Amino acid sequence: MSELPTRPGWYEDEHDPLLLRYFDGVEWSSHTTTRRSPTAEASTIGRATPGVIPGRAGNPGAWARTPSQGQQGPAGRQDGGMPPTGPNPYQQGWSAPRGDVLPDGAVLAEWWRRLVGRILDLMVITVITIILAIPWLGSLFSAMSDYAQAVQAAAASGAPQPDQTAFTQQILSVSLPVALISVVVSLVYQTVFLTTRGATPGKMVVGTVVRRVGAPGKLTVVDALKRQAIDAVTTLLSLVPLLGLFVPLVRFLDPAWLLWDPKRQALHDKVADTVVVLRNPGNTVR
Repeated sequence: MSELPTRPGWYEDEHDPLLLRYFDGVEWSSHTTTRRSPTAEASTIGRATPGVIPGRAGNPGAWARTPSQGQQGPAGRQDGGMPPTGPNPYQQGWSAPRGDVLPDGAVLAEWWRRLVGRILDLMVITVITIILAIPWLGSLFSAMSDYAQAVQAAAASGAPQPDQTAFTQQILSVSLPVALISVVVSLVYQTVFLTTRGATPGKMVVGTVVRRVGAPGKLTVVDALKRQAIDAVTTLLSLVPLLGLFVPLVRFLDPAWLLWDPKRQALHDKVADTVVVLRNPGNTVR
Protein backbone atom coordinates (compact mmCIF):
# COMPACT_ATOMS: atom_id res chain seq x y z
CA MET A 1 0.00 0.00 0.00
CA SER A 2 1.43 3.37 -1.00
CA GLU A 3 -0.11 5.47 1.79
CA LEU A 4 -1.08 4.29 5.28
CA PRO A 5 -4.46 5.34 6.73
CA THR A 6 -4.60 7.20 10.02
CA ARG A 7 -7.10 4.85 11.70
CA PRO A 8 -7.63 1.06 11.72
CA GLY A 9 -10.45 -0.33 9.63
CA TRP A 10 -11.35 -1.82 6.24
CA TYR A 11 -9.98 -0.06 3.17
CA GLU A 12 -9.98 -0.71 -0.57
CA ASP A 13 -7.21 -3.08 -1.64
CA GLU A 14 -5.19 -1.25 -4.28
CA HIS A 15 -4.26 -4.58 -5.88
CA ASP A 16 -7.87 -5.77 -6.25
CA PRO A 17 -10.77 -3.26 -6.35
CA LEU A 18 -13.25 -6.04 -5.44
CA LEU A 19 -11.57 -6.61 -2.06
CA LEU A 20 -11.29 -4.70 1.21
CA ARG A 21 -8.12 -5.14 3.31
CA TYR A 22 -7.92 -4.55 7.10
CA PHE A 23 -5.47 -1.97 8.50
CA ASP A 24 -4.71 -2.62 12.20
CA GLY A 25 -3.46 0.87 12.99
CA VAL A 26 0.21 -0.02 12.43
CA GLU A 27 0.40 -1.93 9.15
CA TRP A 28 -1.72 -3.71 6.55
CA SER A 29 -2.86 -7.18 7.62
CA SER A 30 -3.31 -10.24 5.42
CA HIS A 31 -7.06 -10.35 6.16
CA THR A 32 -9.32 -9.40 3.25
CA THR A 33 -13.02 -9.57 2.50
CA THR A 34 -15.12 -9.06 -0.59
CA ARG A 35 -16.17 -5.49 -1.30
CA ARG A 36 -19.70 -6.51 -2.34
CA SER A 37 -21.66 -9.63 -3.13
CA PRO A 38 -20.93 -10.69 -6.75
CA THR A 39 -24.60 -11.60 -7.28
CA ALA A 40 -26.21 -8.62 -5.55
CA GLU A 41 -26.51 -6.59 -8.77
CA ALA A 42 -28.24 -9.39 -10.65
CA SER A 43 -30.54 -10.54 -7.89
CA THR A 44 -34.29 -9.85 -8.19
CA ILE A 45 -35.11 -10.89 -4.65
CA GLY A 46 -37.06 -8.14 -2.90
CA ARG A 47 -37.51 -6.15 -6.14
CA ALA A 48 -40.81 -5.63 -7.98
CA THR A 49 -41.15 -5.36 -11.75
CA PRO A 50 -43.37 -2.37 -12.63
CA GLY A 51 -46.85 -3.47 -13.80
CA VAL A 52 -46.28 -7.17 -13.16
CA ILE A 53 -47.86 -9.08 -10.30
CA PRO A 54 -46.61 -12.59 -9.54
CA GLY A 55 -49.28 -15.14 -10.44
CA ARG A 56 -51.35 -12.56 -12.43
CA ALA A 57 -49.32 -12.09 -15.55
CA GLY A 58 -52.49 -11.57 -17.60
CA ASN A 59 -53.56 -8.53 -15.61
CA PRO A 60 -50.51 -6.24 -15.41
CA GLY A 61 -52.53 -3.21 -14.30
CA ALA A 62 -54.41 -4.84 -11.45
CA TRP A 63 -52.60 -2.78 -8.80
CA ALA A 64 -52.27 0.36 -10.80
CA ARG A 65 -55.39 1.99 -9.33
CA THR A 66 -54.93 5.12 -7.28
CA PRO A 67 -56.44 5.89 -3.84
CA SER A 68 -58.95 8.23 -5.47
CA GLN A 69 -60.56 5.20 -7.09
CA GLY A 70 -61.45 3.90 -3.65
CA GLN A 71 -59.40 0.76 -4.06
CA GLN A 72 -57.49 -0.77 -1.24
CA GLY A 73 -54.27 -2.62 -1.52
CA PRO A 74 -53.22 -5.60 0.63
CA ALA A 75 -53.88 -5.21 4.37
CA GLY A 76 -56.38 -2.41 3.64
CA ARG A 77 -53.80 0.19 2.58
CA GLN A 78 -55.33 3.17 0.72
CA ASP A 79 -52.21 3.66 -1.40
CA GLY A 80 -52.87 1.64 -4.52
CA GLY A 81 -51.69 -1.54 -2.82
CA MET A 82 -47.98 -0.71 -2.71
CA PRO A 83 -46.20 -1.09 0.64
CA PRO A 84 -45.00 2.10 2.32
CA THR A 85 -41.42 3.14 1.98
CA GLY A 86 -39.22 3.21 5.07
CA PRO A 87 -36.16 1.71 6.70
CA ASN A 88 -35.30 -1.72 5.38
CA PRO A 89 -34.86 -4.21 8.23
CA TYR A 90 -32.40 -6.15 6.06
CA GLN A 91 -30.06 -3.16 5.99
CA GLN A 92 -29.27 -3.64 9.66
CA GLY A 93 -26.01 -5.17 10.82
CA TRP A 94 -25.36 -8.85 10.31
CA SER A 95 -24.77 -9.42 14.03
CA ALA A 96 -25.08 -7.72 17.39
CA PRO A 97 -22.19 -5.46 18.49
CA ARG A 98 -19.33 -7.40 20.05
CA GLY A 99 -17.89 -6.40 23.39
CA ASP A 100 -14.33 -7.18 22.27
CA VAL A 101 -14.38 -4.70 19.37
CA LEU A 102 -13.35 -1.06 19.79
CA PRO A 103 -15.39 1.71 18.12
CA ASP A 104 -12.82 1.96 15.31
CA GLY A 105 -13.08 -1.75 14.49
CA ALA A 106 -9.95 -3.07 16.26
CA VAL A 107 -10.46 -6.42 18.03
CA LEU A 108 -9.16 -6.81 21.60
CA ALA A 109 -6.69 -9.66 22.12
CA GLU A 110 -7.81 -12.67 24.15
CA TRP A 111 -6.28 -13.27 27.58
CA TRP A 112 -4.43 -16.41 26.47
CA ARG A 113 -2.68 -14.57 23.63
CA ARG A 114 -1.47 -11.95 26.06
CA LEU A 115 -0.30 -14.59 28.55
CA VAL A 116 1.67 -16.55 25.95
CA GLY A 117 3.20 -13.36 24.53
CA ARG A 118 4.22 -12.20 28.02
CA ILE A 119 5.85 -15.55 28.84
CA LEU A 120 7.85 -15.50 25.60
CA ASP A 121 9.06 -11.96 26.29
CA LEU A 122 10.02 -12.83 29.89
CA MET A 123 12.10 -15.75 28.61
CA VAL A 124 14.05 -13.48 26.27
CA ILE A 125 14.53 -10.79 28.94
CA THR A 126 15.68 -13.37 31.51
CA VAL A 127 18.29 -14.85 29.18
CA ILE A 128 19.71 -11.41 28.34
CA THR A 129 19.74 -10.42 32.03
CA ILE A 130 21.60 -13.58 33.06
CA ILE A 131 24.27 -13.04 30.41
CA LEU A 132 24.85 -9.42 31.45
CA ALA A 133 24.75 -10.16 35.20
CA ILE A 134 27.12 -13.15 35.23
CA PRO A 135 29.78 -11.38 37.40
CA TRP A 136 27.24 -10.47 40.10
CA LEU A 137 25.44 -13.81 39.89
CA GLY A 138 28.74 -15.56 40.58
CA SER A 139 29.23 -13.47 43.74
CA LEU A 140 25.63 -14.16 44.78
CA PHE A 141 25.96 -17.93 44.48
CA SER A 142 29.33 -17.82 46.22
CA ALA A 143 27.91 -15.88 49.19
CA MET A 144 24.99 -18.31 49.53
CA SER A 145 27.30 -21.31 49.36
CA ASP A 146 29.68 -19.87 51.98
CA TYR A 147 26.79 -19.11 54.35
CA ALA A 148 25.34 -22.62 53.99
CA GLN A 149 28.73 -24.18 54.76
CA ALA A 150 29.18 -21.91 57.80
CA VAL A 151 25.75 -22.95 59.13
CA GLN A 152 26.58 -26.63 58.71
CA ALA A 153 30.01 -26.23 60.37
CA ALA A 154 28.51 -24.38 63.34
CA ALA A 155 25.83 -27.03 63.79
CA ALA A 156 28.42 -29.81 63.70
CA SER A 157 30.78 -28.17 66.21
CA GLY A 158 28.14 -26.65 68.47
CA ALA A 159 29.45 -23.14 67.79
CA PRO A 160 27.08 -20.13 67.45
CA GLN A 161 25.34 -19.73 64.13
CA PRO A 162 26.79 -17.15 61.73
CA ASP A 163 25.33 -13.65 61.76
CA GLN A 164 22.21 -13.79 59.57
CA THR A 165 21.91 -9.98 59.39
CA ALA A 166 25.34 -9.68 57.84
CA PHE A 167 24.48 -12.42 55.36
CA THR A 168 21.22 -10.67 54.38
CA GLN A 169 23.02 -7.39 53.79
CA GLN A 170 25.61 -9.14 51.67
CA ILE A 171 22.90 -10.78 49.55
CA LEU A 172 21.09 -7.46 49.06
CA SER A 173 24.29 -5.70 48.03
CA VAL A 174 24.83 -8.31 45.31
CA SER A 175 21.15 -8.57 44.30
CA LEU A 176 20.74 -4.85 43.70
CA PRO A 177 22.99 -4.73 40.59
CA VAL A 178 21.22 -7.80 39.20
CA ALA A 179 17.81 -6.18 39.75
CA LEU A 180 18.97 -2.95 38.09
CA ILE A 181 20.25 -4.87 35.08
CA SER A 182 16.91 -6.68 34.82
CA VAL A 183 14.98 -3.39 34.91
CA VAL A 184 17.21 -1.74 32.29
CA VAL A 185 17.05 -4.75 29.96
CA SER A 186 13.25 -4.85 30.20
CA LEU A 187 12.88 -1.09 29.64
CA VAL A 188 15.15 -1.10 26.59
CA TYR A 189 13.63 -4.28 25.15
CA GLN A 190 10.01 -3.16 25.52
CA THR A 191 10.58 0.47 24.52
CA VAL A 192 12.55 -0.28 21.36
CA PHE A 193 10.07 -2.80 19.99
CA LEU A 194 6.87 -0.99 21.03
CA THR A 195 7.98 2.32 19.50
CA THR A 196 9.35 0.83 16.27
CA ARG A 197 7.20 -2.24 15.58
CA GLY A 198 4.15 -1.73 17.78
CA ALA A 199 4.77 -5.13 19.42
CA THR A 200 7.50 -7.07 21.18
CA PRO A 201 8.77 -10.37 19.68
CA GLY A 202 6.50 -12.35 22.01
CA LYS A 203 3.47 -10.34 20.90
CA MET A 204 4.46 -10.70 17.25
CA VAL A 205 4.44 -14.49 17.64
CA VAL A 206 0.85 -14.51 18.95
CA GLY A 207 -0.33 -11.84 16.49
CA THR A 208 -1.04 -8.87 18.78
CA VAL A 209 -0.25 -5.15 18.70
CA VAL A 210 -0.08 -2.56 21.49
CA ARG A 211 -1.72 0.84 20.88
CA ARG A 212 -3.31 3.68 22.79
CA VAL A 213 -7.03 3.37 23.51
CA GLY A 214 -8.09 6.29 21.32
CA ALA A 215 -5.08 6.77 19.07
CA PRO A 216 -4.10 3.84 16.82
CA GLY A 217 -0.44 3.55 15.86
CA LYS A 218 2.91 2.89 17.50
CA LEU A 219 3.50 4.09 21.05
CA THR A 220 5.72 7.00 21.95
CA VAL A 221 8.74 6.52 24.22
CA VAL A 222 6.78 8.06 27.10
CA ASP A 223 3.86 5.67 26.52
CA ALA A 224 6.19 2.66 26.46
CA LEU A 225 7.96 3.71 29.66
CA LYS A 226 4.68 4.37 31.50
CA ARG A 227 3.50 0.92 30.46
CA GLN A 228 6.49 -0.65 32.27
CA ALA A 229 6.36 1.48 35.41
CA ILE A 230 4.67 -1.20 37.54
CA ASP A 231 7.21 -3.89 36.59
CA ALA A 232 10.18 -1.60 37.21
CA VAL A 233 8.93 -0.34 40.58
CA THR A 234 7.95 -3.77 41.90
CA THR A 235 11.31 -5.24 40.87
CA LEU A 236 13.15 -2.66 42.96
CA LEU A 237 10.66 -2.81 45.86
CA SER A 238 11.19 -6.56 46.11
CA LEU A 239 14.60 -5.77 47.63
CA VAL A 240 13.12 -3.55 50.37
CA PRO A 241 12.21 -5.29 53.65
CA LEU A 242 8.47 -5.32 54.46
CA LEU A 243 7.51 -3.49 51.25
CA GLY A 244 8.71 -6.51 49.31
CA LEU A 245 5.91 -8.55 50.90
CA PHE A 246 3.32 -6.69 48.80
CA VAL A 247 5.16 -7.20 45.50
CA PRO A 248 3.70 -10.68 44.73
CA LEU A 249 0.15 -9.37 45.21
CA VAL A 250 0.70 -6.43 42.84
CA ARG A 251 2.36 -8.64 40.25
CA PHE A 252 -0.58 -11.02 40.39
CA LEU A 253 -3.23 -8.32 40.09
CA ASP A 254 -1.45 -6.54 37.24
CA PRO A 255 -2.05 -9.15 34.49
CA ALA A 256 -5.14 -10.66 36.17
CA TRP A 257 -6.99 -7.34 35.90
CA LEU A 258 -7.71 -7.87 32.20
CA LEU A 259 -9.89 -10.90 33.00
CA TRP A 260 -12.73 -8.66 34.25
CA ASP A 261 -11.88 -5.32 32.67
CA PRO A 262 -14.30 -4.31 29.84
CA LYS A 263 -11.39 -3.22 27.62
CA ARG A 264 -9.22 -6.19 28.65
CA GLN A 265 -6.67 -3.82 30.13
CA ALA A 266 -4.11 -4.98 32.67
CA LEU A 267 -3.05 -2.51 35.36
CA HIS A 268 -0.02 -1.47 33.33
CA ASP A 269 -2.39 -0.75 30.42
CA LYS A 270 -4.44 1.49 32.72
CA VAL A 271 -1.33 3.45 33.68
CA ALA A 272 -0.34 4.04 30.03
CA ASP A 273 -3.90 4.15 28.57
CA THR A 274 -3.08 1.33 26.15
CA VAL A 275 -4.86 -1.75 24.83
CA VAL A 276 -3.63 -4.91 23.12
CA VAL A 277 -5.46 -5.75 19.88
CA LEU A 278 -5.19 -8.39 17.20
CA ARG A 279 -2.87 -7.59 14.33
CA ASN A 280 -5.12 -9.63 12.04
CA PRO A 281 -8.80 -9.57 13.12
CA GLY A 282 -9.43 -12.71 11.09
CA ASN A 283 -7.57 -14.68 13.79
CA THR A 284 -10.24 -14.10 16.40
CA VAL A 285 -11.96 -17.19 17.84
CA ARG A 286 -15.57 -16.89 18.97
